[in-house]
Amino acid sequence: MILHSLVSGIDEAGRGSVFGPLFIVGVTLDLKSLNFLVKKGLKDSKLFSGQAGQRKRSELALKIQEIATELEIVEIKASEIEKTLRNRPNDNLNLLEIRYISKIVLQITSTNMTIDTLSSPKYTKNQLIIQLNKLEKSLKIQNEINKVDSCRFNLIKNVDSRKEVIIAKKADKIFPIVSAASCIAKHLRDQKLRKIEEEYGLPQSILGKGYPNEKDRNVMKFLEEYKKEIIRKEFPFIRYSWSWSPLQDLIKASYKTLDSFFK
Repeated sequence: MILHSLVSGIDEAGRGSVFGPLFIVGVTLDLKSLNFLVKKGLKDSKLFSGQAGQRKRSELALKIQEIATELEIVEIKASEIEKTLRNRPNDNLNLLEIRYISKIVLQITSTNMTIDTLSSPKYTKNQLIIQLNKLEKSLKIQNEINKVDSCRFNLIKNVDSRKEVIIAKKADKIFPIVSAASCIAKHLRDQKLRKIEEEYGLPQSILGKGYPNEKDRNVMKFLEEYKKEIIRKEFPFIRYSWSWSPLQDLIKASYKTLDSFFK
């Protein structure tokens, strides 16, 4: 297959969650397959709502994995995220993700790659280039273009290896190939949460979607029913340093109860 008929995208799921890992996915598809997926309803994973929407997203994620030319998956566990956050200001979640994204960029062979930005596109681009140069000293960066909503550059390994890298805001909504990566990452994360519940003998779906949301009855029920275990930090899948007041109130064993969150 001609390389220029292939496109690659990178996106993540679980960045803002309080329970479970963060997944980063890099995927490559040929343009014909990508157009087929768009006709089947491919879009940003966050735009699938309700049970029917979630089923559709899962079906697409499985199909994308089946037909992908290249697929790179990284799972960053909560414990590694915690370790990174404890090392602030010398490290942070953006840099942790960029370290893994840089490896995916080098592993994928297509000549066209789009990445959903983590912070501003310029910051993400600059940090990504730093990490790429750490991994491979011989890399050359050419034709850098910086805009408010996107940045791009050419990454050259040798005379036979050149790829254009685009980093853009809302890339998961604008570029279908990034939507594909987004759907896989979200599907894998949802699956992982259910596996965590099974592994620790927790009621099914009690971790909800894993995000710090006081309106998520499952998440709040988990905090209420497993107070002692959380205070003792017995669950390694929790990001204990997350600045979410219901969680921090428990960890600090404050006098404030969770009753108010259930009213």
